[in-house]
Amino acid sequence: MNLCVTISEINWSLTKDVISIIGTLGALIIGGLGLFTWSRQLKGTSEYELAKKAILVTYEVQQALQSVRNPMIYLSKEEVEAGRRLQEEQRIYEERLSDLYKKWAELQTIRLETKVIWSEQAHNVFNGLQERIGDVRGAIWLHFWMKGAYAGPGTTVDNNRQRVIENDKIVYFSSENDDFSQKIAESVRSVENFFSPKVRRK
Repeated sequence: MNLCVTISEINWSLTKDVISIIGTLGALIIGGLGLFTWSRQLKGTSEYELAKKAILVTYEVQQALQSVRNPMIYLSKEEVEAGRRLQEEQRIYEERLSDLYKKWAELQTIRLETKVIWSEQAHNVFNGLQERIGDVRGAIWLHFWMKGAYAGPGTTVDNNRQRVIENDKIVYFSSENDDFSQKIAESVRSVENFFSPKVRRK
């Protein structure tokens, strides 16, 4: 009898409201935790993809750099016979450099994205690669300067043998172990060392 009285004295309307509120709060907490986890996963995936892309396009820039340095040049027979051998050689190098600049422009976009997420440190790991591109561009300009491509009438060009040999070490790829290839590889390693841990963590 006492049990019946105790149960009947419970305010069922209030109890139902309290249980409903607790259930709603529980659902909100679970939903919030789920949203937080999803947000972290999304951020992690985004950072992983960006780090992977940074490494991949760096490799593509490395390949484009070495393609510019390829010593094999296929000159147009017609241009050579017409006395435009030097101009034909210049055209080939301009095409190669154009391909390199396109890849570098793609990497520059990625470089800016990495700066947003990982600050100046991420941006700076590409500096060495930028310097190698500048080295190649300068060496090719000097290569043609020493061949008299830009010299006006009466201009004396300093194309002594030692200067040509030193410049050719940059212009021409001889192996993965040549001095300039090693400098390129070192610049690529700076990018790898920064971004590889961010890829492996996934």
